[in-house]
Amino acid sequence: MNVDPDLQAAYLRTAYWVEARPQPIALRVGEHSLALDRVLARQRAGRWAFITAWNPRSQLLAPWRNAAHQQELLQALRRAGYRWLPALGEGDDPAWPPEPSVLVLGMSARDAVRLACRFDQNAVVVGRLRGRATLVWCMYKT
Repeated sequence: MNVDPDLQAAYLRTAYWVEARPQPIALRVGEHSLALDRVLARQRAGRWAFITAWNPRSQLLAPWRNAAHQQELLQALRRAGYRWLPALGEGDDPAWPPEPSVLVLGMSARDAVRLACRFDQNAVVVGRLRGRATLVWCMYKT
């Protein structure tokens, strides 16, 4: 899959914030987070996926449309029995608004990609306990 270098750079420059206690956790692609490991251990989760339904295929939508997509994502996660933590993807481009997201506990990379494709997302960030955050591109038909 050929990925636009600017789009890839934007994903790599994004901070993937997870609402956790005692403080939020910032994840970065290619990095390991001891703070997230502690959360995963408490939650008894060996893997995770960071996903959103906002701005499908990196096309800015009205906030109300994005919120509706995000509710659909949360419903799909509930139906599948997943637990998640609220999250926020925040890039370094001030023209691109932060995207409400979720860190799904116990979700495999394969299932994360399938779900992201269902919501027309370009990519997801996934990881495992004691591992680095990995950017995985979705493959979808145009």
